[in-house]
Amino acid sequence: MHLCYDPGVRFSTRAEAALRSRGGRITRARHALHELIEASSRPLGPRELQKLLARAGFRMDRVSVYRNLTALLELGLLHRVVGSSAVRPCSEKERRCHHAIVCTECGSAREFHSDVLERALGEVRRATRYRVQEHVLELRGICERCRR
Repeated sequence: MHLCYDPGVRFSTRAEAALRSRGGRITRARHALHELIEASSRPLGPRELQKLLARAGFRMDRVSVYRNLTALLELGLLHRVVGSSAVRPCSEKERRCHHAIVCTECGSAREFHSDVLERALGEVRRATRYRVQEHVLELRGICERCRR
């Protein structure tokens, strides 16, 4: 099993490089949005991001926040938390980063990949004879920090 977050490469650096490669401009507000996402220990939703931007002195309407998040989701740099509009960064563009464990106390989330889990899901596909196009697995529990 490995965790998908790579602390060696900043989320904001990857996001801005990917957006520039598609012809996107990096405004001060967009840069601030990327840094807020990067600095958060938990997933954040569009409304909360807009409020945090305003507190930091950056104006971005909610539609623009949604557009920015959508672009980052499409680039594979963010993942949406199941059952929520909140997003969290993923360091890998690979589609395998779709398992997460989320703390029900503080909201922190960690993504992970498990070969053992993938094999078990393969057994489910074979047993049900489904052609699975994608899957999302989110485990919920209490993180080590909150248990102290």
